[in-house]
Amino acid sequence: MVGVDAAHSAPMVAPMLDRTALNPREVIGANHPPGAIDLAKSTLEELGKFLNDYPVVTNEDEARKAKLINDRVLLALKGVEDERDGKVRPLNNQVAAINAEYHRFHNTNEKKPGLWNTLVKELRIRLTNFARVEEQKRRAAAEAAKKAVEEAERKARQAEAAEQAAAAEAAQGVCDTDFAGATEQAAAAFAGFQRASRFAARAERDTKVRIVGGFGKAISLRDEETLTVTDWKAAIEEIGLADRIAEAIITEARAYRKSMGELPNGITATFDRSL
Repeated sequence: MVGVDAAHSAPMVAPMLDRTALNPREVIGANHPPGAIDLAKSTLEELGKFLNDYPVVTNEDEARKAKLINDRVLLALKGVEDERDGKVRPLNNQVAAINAEYHRFHNTNEKKPGLWNTLVKELRIRLTNFARVEEQKRRAAAEAAKKAVEEAERKARQAEAAEQAAAAEAAQGVCDTDFAGATEQAAAAFAGFQRASRFAARAERDTKVRIVGGFGKAISLRDEETLTVTDWKAAIEEIGLADRIAEAIITEARAYRKSMGELPNGITATFDRSL
């Protein structure tokens, strides 16, 4: 009997598929259907081709073709906008809800302050009132110190003149001249002038009120500029009718027409017929 090799006698069996692995196409969205932008690209390519083929619309047939392209493009663009809005709107709503939650208490927009911003504003108003009153006191003290310097200077010069007169008399041999006393008075008057000058300089320097304390920087009053229109005709003549000024005037003219039923003097309307 001839022996048989078991390895060669067994039938060939194909390996089984691994069915435990997920088919990516079985997942929702895995087919990656084209989005609105992808769908619109071909339509916009047709528009580009039409514009190249027809630089000028010359007859009704071409106008009909242009109208068809126009409608298809508008529909495609609407699809793009609708898809964008569908993706963005939930996010915008979420952002709006978050902003509303926080802005109710704190808002960096000064025109729409939150509750806590209103409290901080009241605190700043009270600090401002204090600083203004304190500044007025210090300015009054500085002005008084300045007048004291002027008086001390007058006395020092007067004493200096008396000293010089006494020195002249002593040089002429006048016996009852108190030159030493005049010199002492002049020195005292000059020292008083120097003290008054230092005090006045310090008072002038301290007129600026600085509120310290806490852990932040010191705060102090500062000038805030406010512009007021006192002669708009003169201003416009000087500036010229800039684009932003013209736009502001036109905006107000439209509001005037809505209220009064007609445009104000100086404003005219023109019409351009277009699709």
